[in-house]
Amino acid sequence: MKKFVSAVVGLTAALALAACGSVESNSNTATTGADAPSSAASAEEWKAPEGLSGSIDYYSANPQGLTDALVEVFQERTGVTVNVFAGTTGDITAKIKAEEANPQADVVYLASWNAASKQAESGALEAYAPENIGDANAGWNASDDTFHGRDGSALALVANTDVVSDIPTDWEDLTDPKYKDQVIMPDPRESGTAADLLAAMVSEWGEDKTWELFDKLFDNGMIVQGANGPALDMVTSGSKGIVFGGVDYSAYSAQSKGEPLEVVIPSSGTTVTPRPVMIMKTTDNLDAAKAFVDFMFSEEAQQISASKNMIPANKNVAPKNGPALADITQISDDWSAISKESKNIREQFADRYLK
Repeated sequence: MKKFVSAVVGLTAALALAACGSVESNSNTATTGADAPSSAASAEEWKAPEGLSGSIDYYSANPQGLTDALVEVFQERTGVTVNVFAGTTGDITAKIKAEEANPQADVVYLASWNAASKQAESGALEAYAPENIGDANAGWNASDDTFHGRDGSALALVANTDVVSDIPTDWEDLTDPKYKDQVIMPDPRESGTAADLLAAMVSEWGEDKTWELFDKLFDNGMIVQGANGPALDMVTSGSKGIVFGGVDYSAYSAQSKGEPLEVVIPSSGTTVTPRPVMIMKTTDNLDAAKAFVDFMFSEEAQQISASKNMIPANKNVAPKNGPALADITQISDDWSAISKESKNIREQFADRYLK
């Protein structure tokens, strides 16, 4: 009954969220089998362990197309049923909290390091080092193996070239009067990646420099609205000209569909937010949960992430678009410090600019 209810709730939530544009999606179609990109098809095929059965409940705050593709391959290889609940990081952490008396989730895949850290601090996570983790970016691993970043997204300046003729190259450029009333930023209260960007800036630059930048941006007419998807939609439609801190994979996906977008990694640095996966201690199918996480770090699954415009954790797998992780200047990659700074960043930002 647990699994049946979870599957129904997950499907309903995913459809509702997709309808209102709050599920980040770079494709609604799974990319597997004969339809997979050549890079994914050339990866060594992951071999499932024998004896797996039953089902797992999988909560995912990542692009629907990526979620679908990973689940499809895993189910085919293992015979394990994966019941998906798709939503934002906030939706998922709220659902986990609401289910404390009757835990449902087995595997959770979030879009925020800070949210994963809070789950680990609560004692809710099973320590596990996935197969192939040695090929992954070491800086994206929790020191106690309770969670691991399996891919990431860089925050960029995303400009509509039909609206903006002079493409900016750095955050500070957007304070120029020529971008007056053209800039939109995702709301850090709804977007974990936006909150992480703010936290990285404060952690590395200090409060004075960070808030001085945002004072200028708001004086120049920048608005804050919705999560990542709605902010990008405003620029894609031409209602605004530039997203401050747009997630790169969503922009690349829209660009591939013919939208007039240019994606710029800011010259002074940005954040590449690791998207961590974790196993809940309360899982009732630990073998299948571990196998799913092992699969996620396989070269095959990392190639699927690359095909969906994510930055793979595996250092041997190149992104489909944009620079490799090693070639991106980061404001900070100290995720412990960023997480510490993130605790109050939403409230500080809202108090200063959103009242």
